[in-house]
Formats: sequence, C-alpha cells, structure tokens
Amino acid sequence: MKKLTAILILSVVLTGCSKVPSTSVSDSSYPSIFPDNIGITVPANIAPTNFLIQDNAQKHITVLEAGNQQVILRGKKVMIPFKKWHSLTRQGDIKVTVYSQTSGQWISYKPFTIFVSPDEIDNYISYRVIPHSFESYQRLSINQRDLTSFKEKVIYANSMVMKDGTRQCINCHYFRDYKTDYMQFHARQYLGGTIFYQDGKLLKLNMNTDSTLAAAVYPSWHPTHDYIAYSTNKTYQIMHTVHPDRIEAFDELSDLILYNIKDNAVSIIENSPDRLECHPAWSKDGRTLYYTSADYPEMKTTNQIVIHMDEVKYNLYRKPFDPDTRAWGPTEMFFDAAAIDSSITWPKVSPDGRYILCSISTHGVFPPYQDKSDLFMFDLENGTHRYVTEINSDQAESYHAWSSTGKWVVLSTRREDGIYTRLYLAHFNSDGTFSKPFALPQRDPEFNRKFLFAFNVPEFTIEPVRISARRIASFIRGSKPTQVSFESKINQ
Repeated sequence: MKKLTAILILSVVLTGCSKVPSTSVSDSSYPSIFPDNIGITVPANIAPTNFLIQDNAQKHITVLEAGNQQVILRGKKVMIPFKKWHSLTRQGDIKVTVYSQTSGQWISYKPFTIFVSPDEIDNYISYRVIPHSFESYQRLSINQRDLTSFKEKVIYANSMVMKDGTRQCINCHYFRDYKTDYMQFHARQYLGGTIFYQDGKLLKLNMNTDSTLAAAVYPSWHPTHDYIAYSTNKTYQIMHTVHPDRIEAFDELSDLILYNIKDNAVSIIENSPDRLECHPAWSKDGRTLYYTSADYPEMKTTNQIVIHMDEVKYNLYRKPFDPDTRAWGPTEMFFDAAAIDSSITWPKVSPDGRYILCSISTHGVFPPYQDKSDLFMFDLENGTHRYVTEINSDQAESYHAWSSTGKWVVLSTRREDGIYTRLYLAHFNSDGTFSKPFALPQRDPEFNRKFLFAFNVPEFTIEPVRISARRIASFIRGSKPTQVSFESKINQ
C-alpha cells in the first residue's frame, strides 16, 4: 500500500512538469510582457521579477537559463519560485525564452536577457501609499517593503487614529544615514506633530513658532551633526477643469529653517520676502546646503500665483555652512533652470557626494502631476549636467532617492498609465549612466494594474523599522506635542 501511494504521488509531480516544446516556429520579435523586464539590470538579492505574457495564445511556457541552471515555468503569469530565482541569479545573467501555443502550433519569441549586477541593493525601501485624489486621504499610510521578498509592513497609517470624520495627513518620512533607529515623519491636522523615533523613544514636536511660517517639511538630516534642514511652507492645491495636468500643488510662501536637535530649537536659513525656498539637501561633508528657490516679487496672493503659475520657476542654489559654529556663508545660484524655461526640484546628493539627481519640469514645485517632469543630473566633479534620458519616459518622473552605496536609485514614475505613480529601480553604472529601470517586483505581476493607490517619496534603508505601527498610533493618540523654541539668525 505504501509503495502504491509513492508511485501515485510521483505520477502527479511528473504530470505537473513543463517541457520545452520540441518543435516551434521562431518569431523575430520580443514577447510583449508586463512589466517590461526585457534587458533590465537587477541586483542578485532582489525578489523575483515576475511578469505577465501579453498575447492571446492558449498555452505558454517560459524557460529561464543561467550558467548550468534551468527553470521551466508554465502559464501566462510567470511567477518564479524564490529558490529557483536565486539559483539563477547566483549564476549570473539570465536568458529568458517565451513559447506560446495557438491552435496547436508553438512559436518561440526572441530570447531576452535579465542582467544580474554584483552590486547588491539595500534590503528595504519605505514609501507613502496614497489615494489618487489628494482630496481624499482617509486611507493613507507609510509602508516598508523588503526588497529581497514580497513582504510589506505598515510603519504607520492615519486610519489607526482617525474617528468621527477627523482627518490626518502623514508625510515626509525620513531616516538618518539609511538606518531606522533615527527616523521622523509628520502627522498633520488631527493629533498632529512631527514624530521622532530616536534610540527606542518616541517624541512629538510642534515645529511651528511665532517666527516661522508653518510646521516643517522636506527634511534633510545633517551627515555629521545633530541638525535637520527643513522648509516651512504654506501650500495649496487646485484642480484644473481643462488641463492635461489635472492637479496642481503650489506654495504661496516658503522658507528654510534649521532644527537643532540637542537644543530643540529652530533658526532661519533663508526667508527672503520675494523668494520661495524649498527642498534642502546637504552635501556629503555637510558643509554645503543645496536647495531650490523661485523668484516671485509680483505674486503676493494665492490668486496671482494661480494665474501666473507657469511663470514660477525654481532654480538650484547652494549655501556654505560651518557645522561647528552654525555659521552660514553667502548664497549663490548653482543652476539657472529658469534660463532654460524650466523648474528644478527635489535635489538628492549621491552618497559619494559627486552627483545631484533632481526633478526638472516646466514650472512650480510639485512635479508628480506634470507629464513633462523628468530626472536631471549634475556631475559636481566635471561640472556637467544632463537630462537622464535613459530612465526618463513620456510621463512624469518625480520623487527619487539613492541607495546607501550609490549603485541604485528608486524613482517615482507614471510611465505605466499616466495616472498612478509607481516605483521603479535602476542601476547606476560606473560611467555615470543608468541601466533600464524595472518595476518594483510584485508577487502578482498584474499588481500595478489592480492597485488603485499611488506610491511616492521612496527612501532606502539598510535595516527594517522595528517599532510597531500600533505603538506609534498609541503614542500619537496619547501625547501632546512639545513646542520647539526659536533662535535668531546665527552668524549669517
């Protein structure tokens, strides 16, 4: 009886196996697949890059080969088991051949390659998950994804504390030096404050003072000292009735401030009455602050800004800083984007300090909803700058971040449908170019077509967030914010 059972089980296993078609007609074109994984470069430690075959055939077989390893999968959805995927990535580049059968005839599409880089990627990214319309944000969360698997956890969700029609917006999560023992994010409106997690302790701060515009946003943690540069903004949003870019967010006022963590005090970095300052970013050594700024001397009301919105162009500036004395030097323009009828936002300095990756668009401070928004990069070593054409698309590219090694970037893009912002990853090559971006891997390759929320503000970390969302929510419900103090300008 035991022997008969064993034979039956073996028979089932063999029946479930797939074999490469013995005869097929070659097709000179690549298969149509989603996401587009043809010719991408991936890190060896990434989760499987599953994909969907987009044709009308009745049967499909996919063969993946690397070194002496071969994996054969059946079905329209190519969902690669973890062990088999990593047996391939350990061998090197992966050759992928797709076979499709229609009316009994097999065709073999042109094989394509998934290149495997020896440069590993940070294990985690965190991002905000938000409904498409920013008018409704009852379901908004900051999530963390393990890039080596499909595991995702909620760091904090505003639905955990809201009740009886209250509203809370959460944004600007940020980590110090790619680690999670020092992190922060902002909770706005109901039970609001800037939430800090430091060495196992939680703190809620009121970053608004009588001498500043509003609470702080867009943080940049100083690389060597206990400072955080922020902008403080009065932000508004409008919905266009007839315009290809449906939503517009803009600042009526904005300044730059410096938060001294040890003294729990803020001071002014820049607050020109005729300029809008935003998006601070420290250099690698912390002795220079880059930021964006727009000139708007004739626009003093919200209506004037809305009418002349296309004229608001942000340029890139820099300002020297002595971290020991907190003395600021004179501001200088680094790049005149307005001169090329453009607007620069979201500067991010590479970990080695050589490159600055930015968003560039036609106007304004909020690129995700502008179809013509692209990524733009400066090389500080040779003084060049360029559109990053190899990772840009005909839809909006916006928020982005470098990995801790500088070998990878994550970017927010609407390239899939022009509506929902998705996350893509790209390898940064030694010659200063990027490899073809690939979609954040998902267990179900159709995930991005079914999930009706957007992703934005991605940040890499080398370790997981260990504090639970429940503990953060309990703290937010039960704590009152500590007021920060204001210091006058320091040695400016």
